[in-house]
Amino acid sequence: MKKWLFNPFIYVAGWQALGLGLLLMAITCVIAFFSQTHFDGGIDVHFGAGFPLLVCALEQLNAWLSTVIVFSAAGFILSKSAIRIIDIAGTMALARVPMILAAVIGFVPALHQVDLNHISANFLIWSLIALLFSIWMIALMYNAFTVSCNVKGNKAVVGFIVSIILAEILSKIMIVQVYHHFLPK
Repeated sequence: MKKWLFNPFIYVAGWQALGLGLLLMAITCVIAFFSQTHFDGGIDVHFGAGFPLLVCALEQLNAWLSTVIVFSAAGFILSKSAIRIIDIAGTMALARVPMILAAVIGFVPALHQVDLNHISANFLIWSLIALLFSIWMIALMYNAFTVSCNVKGNKAVVGFIVSIILAEILSKIMIVQVYHHFLPK
């Protein structure tokens, strides 16, 4: 059971992982639209004002695509094995599964009623739970990277850390463009 929760990529990859991952990302997108949850970066989850469904979909696409681009480049640089981009794309899509639960948490009113002068215990508890889903996703992304790119040890750890930072930067650059073009001024 533990392998399915943290490293399902030893069982599923490629087109099968991509299809399932994209389906689950679409479900996450719809839930996020209704719960006003935003995935505005490679590993980010925020709760706030509602955006059009198209913007929610572009947030999902941006978060996924930025990780695929950066981790593919890292795989080609770090691995001596043949890298298949479809494996990276599929496993990175599937690694986003915990974000469904983060989107569901977005329905909790305490996450939308924030007073910066007084942060409620309810807000903190739900925020920490959302953080746990982000951590789970990052663990899945690490395992997706090591399996799809066949990297191990220090090379995998350092490559992953550098890649996740670069993917986050890329996703932030890309999301600014999405917001600029698709949100009312």
